[in-house]
Amino acid sequence: MIDYFTNDKYKVLKCMSERQISVLGIQVVKLSQQEIADTLHFTKTKVNSIISDLKIDGYLLQQSPRGKYVLTEKALEELSAIDNKEVSQ
Repeated sequence: MIDYFTNDKYKVLKCMSERQISVLGIQVVKLSQQEIADTLHFTKTKVNSIISDLKIDGYLLQQSPRGKYVLTEKALEELSAIDNKEVSQ
């Protein structure tokens, strides 16, 4: 499954992971798609497409219609596996 993230999807998910905040004990990503795009130097359209894919594939949950994403356990496990692989190389 790591191959799924050897591209821009990983960059978006990693960006979101590094910018989580705790709201009522839940880790939430409160960045807008435009903020993610600006951070990664992507277009908003590209970020929108990637986030849609990540939601469909079970890596993100959307907490509200205008942002506030939650990374699923599946996403956290994949990020950890990729990060561990990078450290061991």
